Amino acid sequence: MDNFRSEILKETRELMLNEQQHEESMKSWNGPETKGFELKFGGTKRGVPQNSGVVGQVFISEDGGFEAIITGYVIKNSLRSIAASFTVTPSSSLKSDLSEGLHPLVLAIGSALTLNHILMLGSLRDKILKNLTPKSVAKLILSNKKSQQILTSDAVDNTFWKKRLNNDFGNETVQNTITTGRKFYGMYCQKANESRTTARRNEPVRNENPLMIGGPRHPPRHPVHDPYGNRFPDPDTEYYNPLGGFLPPGVPRAGNPNIPDLFRGPDHPDLNPLGPLGQPRGGGSHGRPFMRDPNGRFGGNGGGGGFDGYI
Repeated sequence: MDNFRSEILKETRELMLNEQQHEESMKSWNGPETKGFELKFGGTKRGVPQNSGVVGQVFISEDGGFEAIITGYVIKNSLRSIAASFTVTPSSSLKSDLSEGLHPLVLAIGSALTLNHILMLGSLRDKILKNLTPKSVAKLILSNKKSQQILTSDAVDNTFWKKRLNNDFGNETVQNTITTGRKFYGMYCQKANESRTTARRNEPVRNENPLMIGGPRHPPRHPVHDPYGNRFPDPDTEYYNPLGGFLPPGVPRAGNPNIPDLFRGPDHPDLNPLGPLGQPRGGGSHGRPFMRDPNGRFGGNGGGGGFDGYI
């Protein structure tokens, strides 16, 4: 009985603290077959001081277990005005039961209505979840801690996530989840991740080069990371042909009108029909690395120290 009362006190304090209500006092009492408490809170609502409280009385139930009557109230004209009253029992869903039961009190003292307040109400929550996909709900769970507590509680886990797990992965998965004692939400996330991994693994490799033998194949717009930090492209490696397909290494490109030259220099006749822009400084294309001059040679680094070979 003491543990049950302590658990109720812990969850109630956390719930009220999330609503910016600070504990002002606490009373408790013990009897031969009952134990109780009263928590008083203080805060503000739209700048006006607001006082409230929660009273709990724990009894021995008819079946030999425990039950507690929880009453939430707001102080109006120096009198306690009851906002909510309900019964809870020891279970793994105690947190969600308290949140839903004290929801009228939370609305009475809250300074604003948020999505978390709406999700506390089981009837409204079920209507919202009915129109959302598991992926959308998973994103909502990651938005804040309160949404995570509500949308992964036993009340939601045993309804929304169990139904989705059964629809997407079959009744056998549901039975395995029950047997292992796991939450349906966690099992759904695991199965969804495995399905995505399998789908990616079975995807065909795109942008394959039939002339390239062995080695990895990469899309032309996603070059392989160079661990040595080479900043300049290699003109003799395979590259993408804008007219279609790939060109393997060793195919002559300079001076070939059927193959576009991706390394044309600024003095190439196609780019500068009026002639050279100035006197060469060495390297074949005015010191511009990896760009061809009209003769098909590659330029250097500005001082004649570049490549002078022919492709």
